Amino acid sequence: MIRYKIVLIILLLIYSVPSAEIDLNVIYPRFDQQLPAVDSTFIFGNVTPGTEIIINGSAVEVHEDGGWLGFLPVQPGQFQFNIIAFGKTDTAMIAWPVQVGPVELIDMGLRPVIPNTPDPDSDIVYSVGDVFQFSFRSQAGGIGWFKIGDSDSVAMYEVRKDEYQMPISVFGDVSAGINPQLDMVTYAGYKRLDDKDIGNHEVVYWFNPAGKSLIYSQNIAPRSTGNILTVMPEFPPVIGKLSGKSHIIRTGVRKGYKLLYLPAGIRVHITGMESDFYKLRLGEGISGYTNIDSVAILPQGTEVPSGRVSYITINETDRYIEISCNTGNKLPYEITESSAGLLMDIDIFGVVGDVDWIRYNTSSGLVKIVRWSQPRDDIFRIAVELTKNIMGGYKAFYFDNDFIFRIKKNPKLRRWPYKPFSGVKIAIDPGHSHDSGAIGPTGLKEKDANLWIAHELRETLLENGAEVIMTRYGHEHIPLYDRPKIACKWDTDILVSIHNNALPDGINPFENNGVSVYYYHPHSKPLAEAIHTRMVKKTGLPDHGLYYGNLVLTRPPELPAVLVECAFMMIPEQEARLKTDSYQRKCAKAIMEGIKDYLKLSR
Repeated sequence: MIRYKIVLIILLLIYSVPSAEIDLNVIYPRFDQQLPAVDSTFIFGNVTPGTEIIINGSAVEVHEDGGWLGFLPVQPGQFQFNIIAFGKTDTAMIAWPVQVGPVELIDMGLRPVIPNTPDPDSDIVYSVGDVFQFSFRSQAGGIGWFKIGDSDSVAMYEVRKDEYQMPISVFGDVSAGINPQLDMVTYAGYKRLDDKDIGNHEVVYWFNPAGKSLIYSQNIAPRSTGNILTVMPEFPPVIGKLSGKSHIIRTGVRKGYKLLYLPAGIRVHITGMESDFYKLRLGEGISGYTNIDSVAILPQGTEVPSGRVSYITINETDRYIEISCNTGNKLPYEITESSAGLLMDIDIFGVVGDVDWIRYNTSSGLVKIVRWSQPRDDIFRIAVELTKNIMGGYKAFYFDNDFIFRIKKNPKLRRWPYKPFSGVKIAIDPGHSHDSGAIGPTGLKEKDANLWIAHELRETLLENGAEVIMTRYGHEHIPLYDRPKIACKWDTDILVSIHNNALPDGINPFENNGVSVYYYHPHSKPLAEAIHTRMVKKTGLPDHGLYYGNLVLTRPPELPAVLVECAFMMIPEQEARLKTDSYQRKCAKAIMEGIKDYLKLSR
């Protein structure tokens, strides 16, 4: 029987032609798309309902509306999915090529040495006292050296063997990767920069492969200036000022977020540059990185930014609690929020505490205590402890040289005769629009499904008394970064972004799918948990998880903000559900009930 099927498939591949009665389409992957180095991946599309499909010898189930999805083995390099559709009297076939893994494996004869650090395509700037690291990849067993300008050469050593790293995804296990079997190691050398290194330099390296007398050498100077490394003196310091509207300080070049949404005008101490990022000295042994376009360099001789705090004031209104102090300068700060929402630490860099007075202009009892400390010579800390979790978001900013930390109180559910959400302002963001987002097997666009669910949510919230704003009401183009700004400008109490999901290549969609909810700030987690619980119970879909997610729509600290993935676009059954009014209403009701549960918790 198996042999018969194989022969039949071969004959069909040779002789079959597309039939006018069978409409066979592939939605993903795209024709000739390059995929990561995995050994299995998904492919989906649509076909005339009632048709059977075989892909590369494996039967693939077809949903009643024609959508189909397969998760199949692939081979490295050029690979082809051969898709055959069987109707009652006709057949149709598509040959669908993809590229699996790197387009070209490294040819050791052509590229014996591959520079690794620093990036050979960009100039870099270091300060006296920094440690300069240079590394490259090549065959094991060799000997390497590098030198900066006219300085002495530095020996390089094998620091690790290059091994294939399996792709990792939080959304599910990635299918086993393809190892290109390259016998390469990383060599590294280090040099502490001193006053003799000040200036602009080329970096030159040599490599002597194992068992060979030939020595490879290369001058790393990609620009016409011939400079890759600039070493600047420790003094006078380079000082800049954050320009524009708000800024993010990262843990490294294009790495994670450290300080979020710092306002313009803050002064920073610049100690280096790599690629398109300035390296900043925040404190002793504490660095950060920000895009060079976000900083204006101040005139030489500008003093290193510093400040002093002598008093702290706490004020309260019906809507906010404000903690303020004069720092004498606009300086970087970091806010750490406890998971319970009862304690916040505010670290202001470059400030010395000289606090004799803390004044409480509040009588509600919501602020248990405000303390200050000096955990390090150049870090001033304000610790705010609340009596209960009433925090509905926060905002930090400067007014002249006054640092202000504003805590927004959570809204409360109203009792009879009011509707439950009376006085609560909620922003709904139907994800995507200018771009389609994910696309389902039958061609359903995520932006449409998101909008349908958002309108259902809007209606049910309005019926319960909420004030509601949507970032888009149709398919108007609203830039991604403008969407949270709309919610904050309207001073909403809650932001919910509606999406529908897809998976990265190589993850089995039959084992990893369902509903999921994302948050960023700890004060948003209770809202995410409440909506997640209701979504899993109401929809009946698998639980795909609750996530901390660094997403544009979850990052605004001014309010609880979550992103909800209501279903998986790529699963034919779930795509079909998204087209129905009943499922859209289920999602909307689950989100509304989750918001209500959250507001009850915050009473």
